Amino acid sequence: MKIIHTADWHLGKRLNGHSFLEDQRHVLTQFVHDMAEEQPDLIVIAGDIYDTAHPNKSVVTLFEETIQQLNLNMKIPIVMIHGNHDSRERLSYGASWFDQSQLYIRTALDTFFEPILFDDVALYTLPFFTVAEAREYLDEHVESYEEAIKILVTRIKSQLDKTKKNILVGHFTLNGAPKSDSERDLTIGTIEAVSPKYLEGFDGVLLGHIHHPFTLNYSHIFYSGSILQYSFSEANQAKGYRMITFNQAGEMIQIFKKLVPQHELEVIEGEYDDVINGRFERKSNYSYFHFKLRNMHHITEPMQKLKQLYPNTLALTLEVFVSSNIVHPSTHIKQLQPMEIINTFYEMHTDTPLSDIQREQLEGLIEQQREGN
Repeated sequence: MKIIHTADWHLGKRLNGHSFLEDQRHVLTQFVHDMAEEQPDLIVIAGDIYDTAHPNKSVVTLFEETIQQLNLNMKIPIVMIHGNHDSRERLSYGASWFDQSQLYIRTALDTFFEPILFDDVALYTLPFFTVAEAREYLDEHVESYEEAIKILVTRIKSQLDKTKKNILVGHFTLNGAPKSDSERDLTIGTIEAVSPKYLEGFDGVLLGHIHHPFTLNYSHIFYSGSILQYSFSEANQAKGYRMITFNQAGEMIQIFKKLVPQHELEVIEGEYDDVINGRFERKSNYSYFHFKLRNMHHITEPMQKLKQLYPNTLALTLEVFVSSNIVHPSTHIKQLQPMEIINTFYEMHTDTPLSDIQREQLEGLIEQQREGN
């Protein structure tokens, strides 16, 4: 059996006001084309289909067109769960009807105990939930997300059919999996990460939420990662989906398949003059850029000037570095006293040190701050 594992489409995502909708359309067109070639037995979408609970009409249309091609036109069964970005109510609308075309949308905790069967594979879906929702459903005093997972898995272990491949589909953070800037916290004031030991009993675990596809090192637990780079902390991360099969010994075999974006995200650090004159390495003039530049305090409207050359510039940061002729290069800024940092910054921009009067006034302000006045 061939299973395609994808997640974190985040349809409708915006970064610094820029819409990724056309980029998402481009990459989903690739995905549909790949599915026509791969001819999988099943597609699993492990949450965060949308980026917000209230996607606009264009975003919903892109989702519906993609699912129609995959499920109705190509007859590929699809199992999807909602993530922390999705609206459970919006995603589950018409779910019982869609079951008839093998589009299985699971958004409730009780469906965890109703596996979806495909030949010798049983899929157990665990859509996103809050600790409060778990506490109410389990009718137990649950303190954390991990504790809820532990109870749920314990309750279902006796139900697992050992003659089948039992696969868990979930949307949460596993211990050791770092989040990127575009991933919201699952819960507030509780521990969200889950230890892998509480997932024992499943032959495979297919997860959503973490955008890096290679953040884990397990033989049977995987994140598919997101389909696009959605924050500059994800620049240089590979994006795509996983193809899951089983060998004759029943072991899970996975291959990561890349998707090629229209525009990659690039973080460029350097001198303003070098960038404005094109003296820097880049993948394309049309990448989504975050420039971190030095020596541009004398430039008026630098963002506008950069966008004339690099129209997809999304962020600009003034980088201030401690000059080696002021502080020894091995000195870390965290090791400096407040007055040293202020004096260094002032001297870098004025070529003169603080006067005695300025120092006295600043020291007074710092002392007031320390005393909480």
